[in-house]
Amino acid sequence: MLRIARNGTYGTALSLTAAALLVTSCSSDSDREQAKTSGTTASKICDGALDAPARQALQNLAGTDQFDESTGAASEAGQPRTFSIQNAVKHLHDEYRQRPACWVYKTGDESGKPLLEIRFSASQSYPKASGKESNDSKVRYPVGLYAKVGRDGADLFFQCATGAGSKGAYIGDTKYVKAELYSTGSQLRGNSVDKDRMVILNSISRKVAEEAGCASEADLPTAVPDA
Repeated sequence: MLRIARNGTYGTALSLTAAALLVTSCSSDSDREQAKTSGTTASKICDGALDAPARQALQNLAGTDQFDESTGAASEAGQPRTFSIQNAVKHLHDEYRQRPACWVYKTGDESGKPLLEIRFSASQSYPKASGKESNDSKVRYPVGLYAKVGRDGADLFFQCATGAGSKGAYIGDTKYVKAELYSTGSQLRGNSVDKDRMVILNSISRKVAEEAGCASEADLPTAVPDA
């Protein structure tokens, strides 16, 4: 199956977008366990990483204040790969399927599709903005080094130097971190879908930056400005 380069940007081309979403969907279906929490509030989702604006943004998108969160596939030690900020930082340099993901569902939704899927990875580079990026379906935000929301998700790159930790790491030492959020547009509600997704991604990214010791250089605001 085609796999998109880990350090590419979200939605740079329609064909790449479609392929990336297919990879994400397939890997999610195979890796995800169906051990979900029941009736969890937004304050507890994704290791409690959502601040007040992000919690409201999640409720806006879902049209509910009750959520489920599932764990990833079991690790080599047989333990569920539960998402936590600490684990996200620990596995930044690992292969895609080894990175913990935060899968968020609306409680009672039987579709099997997550409302949101959020992952973090070390990145050797970040996209440079250019006039060629102008597209009505993509919205850029002045957050971090580069932040964009598209039809089915969002990417946020921020400065954060991290070490691979071992010679066998999938990605070597890097200067940047990529945060990516996948969302199925048909499930989202409200009049501020683009900004709500960026508010959520920025909030969790701030926690990751704090855990990684790079909050001062990450340039992630406490409040997301308008696009």
